[in-house]
Amino acid sequence: MTRLVKSRRTHQKSRLGCSNCKRRRIKCDEKKPICTNCANHEIECTFSARGSSEVSSAASGSISTSERHPREKKYRFRTSQYTTEVSKRTTQSPTLKSTETQHKDVFTEASTDFISIPDLQLFHHFLVSTIPTTVDDEDGRVVWQNHVAQWALEFPSILHLILALSALHMGHEKPALRDQYLQQADDHFTFGIQSVTAVLSELNADTCQKVYISAVMICFAYFGRGPRPGEYLVFSDNGPAEWLVLMHGVKLILESHRNKVFSGILEPKPNSDVPNISPSLQNELQNHIAQVQGLQRLVDLQHLWDAGDRVMYVSAIDNLTSTVEEIYQKRSLRKSAVGLMHILMGWLYRLPRDFVAQLERKDPSALVILAHWAGLLKYMESVWFMKGWADHVLNGVCAFLPADLWVWIEWPMERVQEE
Repeated sequence: MTRLVKSRRTHQKSRLGCSNCKRRRIKCDEKKPICTNCANHEIECTFSARGSSEVSSAASGSISTSERHPREKKYRFRTSQYTTEVSKRTTQSPTLKSTETQHKDVFTEASTDFISIPDLQLFHHFLVSTIPTTVDDEDGRVVWQNHVAQWALEFPSILHLILALSALHMGHEKPALRDQYLQQADDHFTFGIQSVTAVLSELNADTCQKVYISAVMICFAYFGRGPRPGEYLVFSDNGPAEWLVLMHGVKLILESHRNKVFSGILEPKPNSDVPNISPSLQNELQNHIAQVQGLQRLVDLQHLWDAGDRVMYVSAIDNLTSTVEEIYQKRSLRKSAVGLMHILMGWLYRLPRDFVAQLERKDPSALVILAHWAGLLKYMESVWFMKGWADHVLNGVCAFLPADLWVWIEWPMERVQEE
């Protein structure tokens, strides 16, 4: 019997098909701007940037930029897998890539000539709506809108962190879509961390300002994501805190390149504000200072046996007293509460490592002092990315402070609970 052998239909293989067809292992007809398979499934279609650049180079007989300068990385912005309600009517997002693949996309040699609509919307929202919530003066807005936004087009971490912070802000403004925006923010935040980490080892005078801005935005995004269970900024349930590691990154950059960081467009402008306390706040300030300075009695009771510890705690209390005075001076100007941010974070920034170590050990005196600092966060409750942090840090202190010492934190607890 003669066997009928069915001939196998062959087709020409191509390395230039779109990423969706490659992932599904099907033939791509390579129609542009969208192939037939993607059109039929109504999904976003992206072609191999590497393949396209090879075709272009072959046609022109030239060498690609990445081949001429192998060390020079060009930023390729990946297609977002997230869509807003508006963009869902015109596009369907592709399947979520693995973290490893996403990380490679951040530093691919080739560049593309598009940015997804959802991410473009986030970038626009950042320029128009988010920036005014992060600075309290016109000079600051100019720096962020003109210069930092331009840096974002050159420095991957800044762009991803801009989109992360913008997504968090959008989630705050649109609670019904919060989960969607949080997922989008988490994705960009991860990319931002990865890309800035990649350049930290090569930190120099040319990159330090951009890395510094990236580190500051990481801290902003951390606050904007909201309090995390078991994490209380300076300590956690299990020792060191995540946020303090981020703050250490800022510290590292400033310690090695402070003069260069605060130069040019980031050079601080002279402060024309007159330090003065409005009459309506004077009594409140005096009561507040009395409460903070009264903590020295607790230090005397707890640490009479160690003179070195006493000096460290008293120094932290004195520094906190100065911070309280500066907060009230700023409040007297009746400006946006976001202007208090650098004052409050400055106290944490200046904490000596030994004091932080005591917080990580849940030392009662250190926890009480931190609680009085946390009480000041109440004055930033009107800032969207600081909501809930005062309560959260105080609850963390209460969780580890012996009950017989709770009387020492009644003042900040009452301030935070006031309407």
